Amino acid sequence: MDAIDDTLLRESQMTKYRHTKPPLETHAVKRDQPRTCAVSGKRMYANEREAKATAGHRMADKETAPAQLRTYKCQYCGAWHLSSKERGIDADLSIGD
Repeated sequence: MDAIDDTLLRESQMTKYRHTKPPLETHAVKRDQPRTCAVSGKRMYANEREAKATAGHRMADKETAPAQLRTYKCQYCGAWHLSSKERGIDADLSIGD
């Protein structure tokens, strides 16, 4: 009788979807806040590639995308930022393009 009791106990502890992962609790996920430039307040990207990848994602959403989005290296913090302004308008904050 003990083997049958053990089997029944194991089956009662199984879920209907035992081969699936439990649902992800999104409220438990904590993300780091992005670093921002002390001068411009813009998000800092570690390199041009990261900034361009983010710009590409933002431009892909046709409903919310800005008319243009470019990357530039900040002369104050040395990180890369995104700008929706034309080159030269925020030239005091940029180096190169």
